Amino acid sequence: MTGTTIDDIGWTSDYLESARDVWSLSVSDDDRRLLWPDSLTGRWGAGEEAYTTVRSFIANSLDAVGFVNVRNVISPDASDDDLITSLSRVVDEIGGAIPQNAQGDLWTVLRDRDGDGATELGFHCDTCDLLVLLCLRPAADGGGTTKLASARHVYDIIARERPDVLALLQEEWRFDRSGRAGQQIVVTPILFTQDDGTIGCYYQTRTVRASAELDARRLEALDYLDEVLYRPEIAFGLQLGAGDLLMIRNSRVLHGRSPYVDVPGPQARRILRAWMNER
Repeated sequence: MTGTTIDDIGWTSDYLESARDVWSLSVSDDDRRLLWPDSLTGRWGAGEEAYTTVRSFIANSLDAVGFVNVRNVISPDASDDDLITSLSRVVDEIGGAIPQNAQGDLWTVLRDRDGDGATELGFHCDTCDLLVLLCLRPAADGGGTTKLASARHVYDIIARERPDVLALLQEEWRFDRSGRAGQQIVVTPILFTQDDGTIGCYYQTRTVRASAELDARRLEALDYLDEVLYRPEIAFGLQLGAGDLLMIRNSRVLHGRSPYVDVPGPQARRILRAWMNER
């Protein structure tokens, strides 16, 4: 694996650890202070150079590995409205927000609700081009780690170990999303080859397992896929700090979240989320 383009070679956890400069950028405090007022007014002045650097890095990382982490890009202490305005401006040339729930919300703040953070979220893909997460405050107990997996690497492992399972995953599957934002019924392969030659994915384990059309062979294929996703070389854990931005291209990267135990009040975990389609 060479350079910053992965193309048809899937990344591993070890690769991501050794090549953080490919997907992770830390914005200096000085650049953040320049970015902030310009992003609020919508006119680039003193912060234009920093903006150009961040925008270019985001685009390159999304192409190279399918996700990007920009640290210290925005102060998490601002109001939610200002954070949304600023972040929208920073990523405007990359994508635009679309409704992410049945209520039509473009931006939501994720919090622990009735202890649901104690439940791990399995690997899945959201029904949009880009998932955008801005950490406002991490979990008090250090949990809530985002997990990432390369669709290409998963594809290569299953092709080598269980080609019969891969053949099933390349068939059409039915995802019933009734009552949610966007397309209600999605019929698609779980793993597939995209027009640019990269391996694509679409997976929501709870949604697809609710289908009445599943037979024993398909259930086994889903079980095998889930087992592969949680192998250490596949599942890369990324802990977001306050002010960190994470963008994930859903067609190439699956994501999940480890459980966490939160505390009530102002120290509780808060993540600003948007769904975006690429420009």
